[in-house]
Parts: sequence; C-alpha cells; structure tokens
Amino acid sequence: MKLHVCAPDIFAGDAVGNHCLGLARAARRLGLDAQLYAQRYDVGTMEVRPFDELFASVASDDVVLLSYSIFDPYLEQLLALPCRKLCYFHGVTDPQLLRQLEPRTAQLCEKALAQLPLLRGFDVVIANSLNTAESLAGVVQAAAVKVIPPVFADMPAFLRKPASATRRLREPNLLMVGRVVPHKRVEDAIDILALLQQREFAASLTIVGNAPNYDYLKLLINRARKLGVLERVDFKGMLDDADLFECYDTTSALLAMSRHEGFCVPVLEAMHFGKPVFVRGGTAAQEICPADCVLDASAELSAWAAAITERLGASAGANAAAKPIDAAYVAHANSVLQRASDVVWRDVLIRAGAQRNNV
Repeated sequence: MKLHVCAPDIFAGDAVGNHCLGLARAARRLGLDAQLYAQRYDVGTMEVRPFDELFASVASDDVVLLSYSIFDPYLEQLLALPCRKLCYFHGVTDPQLLRQLEPRTAQLCEKALAQLPLLRGFDVVIANSLNTAESLAGVVQAAAVKVIPPVFADMPAFLRKPASATRRLREPNLLMVGRVVPHKRVEDAIDILALLQQREFAASLTIVGNAPNYDYLKLLINRARKLGVLERVDFKGMLDDADLFECYDTTSALLAMSRHEGFCVPVLEAMHFGKPVFVRGGTAAQEICPADCVLDASAELSAWAAAITERLGASAGANAAAKPIDAAYVAHANSVLQRASDVVWRDVLIRAGAQRNNV
C-alpha cells in the first residue's frame, strides 16, 4: 500500500501545505510509502510532484488522501480512481467574507460549496475540527466524520521549548499570525490598539504573515494612520522559523480576530509558547483554547480592549518584565497535539488500506 497525498496547493509555510507535508512524514514514520502531488507548489519542495502524475501512479491497493479547502477541478477524476479514497476537509471560507476585496477567491469558494456533495464519494471524510465537521451538515453525517487536528508534534514550533521569560518588554505587545487577508479582520486588531491607547494602556501590535492583497494592506495602513497608531503597528510579512519564534517569545498575547477559521494553528502555537490568547468566538479556533480565552463573536471591540487591559495590566509600563510562560497553556496545547498523534493516523490509514484489501 502507498499513500498518495494531494492538494491544489502545497507550499511550506501555508497551513494546508504544512499539513500535507506533515501527513507524508507521519505516514513514513508508520512505515508507509508516501508521495505528495499538487497543482501548484514550490519547485524547491522536491518531494512534491505535478498533480497529473498522480493518475498514472495509483494502484488499486493504494490510498489517496485529498486535502480539500477550495474548488478542485480534479475532484471527479479523483473519485473515479480504483482505490480507497480519503478526504481531509479544512473547511471552505464563507464567500461573503471575501467578495469585496478578494472577488476571485470568493468565486472559487462558491464553486467549492457547490462541489461539497461530491465528498459523499469518499470512503472516509476527516475534518480538522468539530466546527468544520458540522459545516458538512446535509452533505455528510457529522457523526461519520472523523476529527483530527491539522498539526503534528514534529512541526518546528512544537519541537521548540518555550524560552524562559527573563526578557523585558518596553510595553505590552499583541501578536497576530496568519495571512493578511480580509476575513482575518486585522483592522479589528488595529481598532483595539487605538482603544487601548484611549485607555492610556500603551501597547504595540505585531502582524506576521504574507499580505497578498495590496488593497487590503493599504486599507490597514491607512486605518492605523487615521487612528494615530501606525507607529505602534509592525507589519513583518513572512518570517523564517527563528524570527517567528522570537515573536512568540517576546509577545504578551496572541489575538485571533478572524471571522472564519477551520482550526487556527497560531492559537495552538502561542499556547505552546505559554502565552495567553484572545480568540473571537464562532469559529473552530475556540475549540482549541480554554473557554476564558474566547470572546463572543458579537462582542464590541471595547470589550476586547477591557479584557486585554485586565489580563495584561500587570505588564504595563516602561521596562516591565514579560510575564512568565504559563504552564497551563503549554499543557493545553500538548493535549490538543495528542489528538493528531501518529497512533491516531495509524488507525485511519492502516484501516483504510486493510478495508481495501478485504474488498
């Protein structure tokens, strides 16, 4: 049996791409031969092959796993393959959240939602969260969907031990990590920064992630300038692991303001670094953190500013020491990682191969 992992896009640094690469590593640790295929990928990622090669490579006793998060023109062709087929479903972003500033992506998400009934053709459907599984209501019975988080303990962030909190911060720092795109609601974080300033709570905001939409980035910069907080906002763009870990080490807390998350790996990473998180409810991100870290989806931004001031108030002031890492957050992150252990994936992948051989 060979595992063929495929997705429209596989890029290191992207959540879906990282998960596909992690799946291949996990399969190899389990003694399985694994190969990756993508329509678009970084040519520097030598282990990924062109998607077209998949169809000539699959044998009847193999297993194909499709990573699905957006319209896939190959879906029906994949379902026709004479082997066991698994779908790992990351969820599809609501097109309404994208239509104004990312109309092309909104169209692809609309086509994906229309394509979802085809997922019934897979032998097994796996979702990255309960929230995502429930989004398949009417397509696949939620009880039949297996939930496995899209993370692995061997990902660089989880291999690194949190640094001892001996550093000193000039002022409290808030961190956002992820693509700078409209549904992430980075503008809400900028508004919160301005509200904190009105409360005479001096803080800074660090934004890590690729900004593919120039119009949205310009909107954010203009908003920060208008609110008088631009000098406190640092758009870092894409970072390598070392610089990203530095951001986690030195931040006071992570903000997750998104209106759509299938999981939200940065929330788990921040907790692994022992840092508090402030998460907007109504998405899967709230599933992976303690309940007291979640603010209601409809909460006014003033409520966020109040919660941040209360939680981080002891860190305010010039040369205030960074709060020590919180072992409870680290333990919580580890418990989530266990839900995606090699043992969990062994049961899914080996059973899939065995069922095919018993047909």
